[in-house]
Amino acid sequence: MTLDPAEELVAFALGFKLERASPAAVANARRLLLDTLGAAFAATRHPVGAIVARQALRPGLPPEASVIGAAARTGAPEAAFANGALANAADFDEGTHLATFALAASLAMAERAHASGAALLEAFMVAMETGLRLKEAIDLRASGEGAAARGFWTPGLVGPLASALACARLLGLDAVRTRMALATATCFSGGLRLHLGTMAKALHSGNAARAGVEAALLAREGFTADPEALNGPHGFLAAFCAPDAPDLTPLRFVPDGPLLLDAPTRIKTYPVCTPIAPALDALLALARGHGIAAGDIAGVEADFQRGSLFRERPTDSDAAPFCAPYLIAAILTHGRLTLEETSAPAIHDRDVLALMERVTHTAGRTVAIALRDGRRFEAPLGKVRRLDTDSQVQAKFMDCAAHAMDAGAAAQLIGRVATIETLPDCTALLAG
Repeated sequence: MTLDPAEELVAFALGFKLERASPAAVANARRLLLDTLGAAFAATRHPVGAIVARQALRPGLPPEASVIGAAARTGAPEAAFANGALANAADFDEGTHLATFALAASLAMAERAHASGAALLEAFMVAMETGLRLKEAIDLRASGEGAAARGFWTPGLVGPLASALACARLLGLDAVRTRMALATATCFSGGLRLHLGTMAKALHSGNAARAGVEAALLAREGFTADPEALNGPHGFLAAFCAPDAPDLTPLRFVPDGPLLLDAPTRIKTYPVCTPIAPALDALLALARGHGIAAGDIAGVEADFQRGSLFRERPTDSDAAPFCAPYLIAAILTHGRLTLEETSAPAIHDRDVLALMERVTHTAGRTVAIALRDGRRFEAPLGKVRRLDTDSQVQAKFMDCAAHAMDAGAAAQLIGRVATIETLPDCTALLAG
């Protein structure tokens, strides 16, 4: 019997077990979970982090789940909202941005249910896997006709659905009510790319995680929606795919077949919008290889990747990761690009701002630095570098977590994530 896409997603979400996944997929999930926690800890000092934490921790809410970086607990929907926004705020989360809501929704519901660490990891993997597949189904980037090409921000679209599937699993819902949770979650889908480089970007992840929690809780109480909300004639896929061209292939699960999580992760090396990363690498290599100081530079040429990095000035710490001229000037001035270089104080550095005025957009796959003495150096762009080993991801986590805890506590948390399947109650994950 052929299942429709909603049935496929529901069957996978309820039937998935860690034993069904390859060791590589489980290891990737652990790395993504740790990296996303790190991105959230890094944002606890970010303006977005402070605002969403205050919003989530308002008085009178039940102490069901943790807000990352805070001592107090709050309601599961509020915790999911805050943690999703925190994970996305500094733009140091993994490149698909799906782990932001996958972790936030799964953690909030798992803590509410006092589920095991293994159950939390399984739910996180369900949210990631279904989110990745839904993203593939609607993006259609090659044709230029999919949702992303039309200005939608994909995590905001698929996040509520994937989060609802993970939360329904943690609540122990049956297939009928899980499908209702999935259908209800489509009511929360939305998001626009124009918010990149503003505080509102982080709300896509926060909203998606909270929506998944709410949709699953509503379904448990008997709330109904149109069961064809995903794949009906006027449903989610029809609305967000190119006309008459929904790609349903990613939504067909092969029993015991490979998962998308088997593929290498897209964990970032820089806290910036990913498309500019190869240019940053190439320019830094040129500067180091030829002993170039920022003051020697007459001009820099690079493709600004304006499809995503469309902020013209680094007006604040939200805009900085999406302003290519600033990022290029910052890495050439400081010889590095860390969270410090995208922070509020750094964006007023006079040397960086002066060099930024000498950075120009040139479309293509090369970068160039022209010196005041007339010399010129060029380099081709390489691939986007990713962190794909435990040691690399752990080192990044230690740097991010330093914004919220001491090194000893961060190391202990790394250990708990590494052995998450052994935790009898996942509330111990962040309790140390």
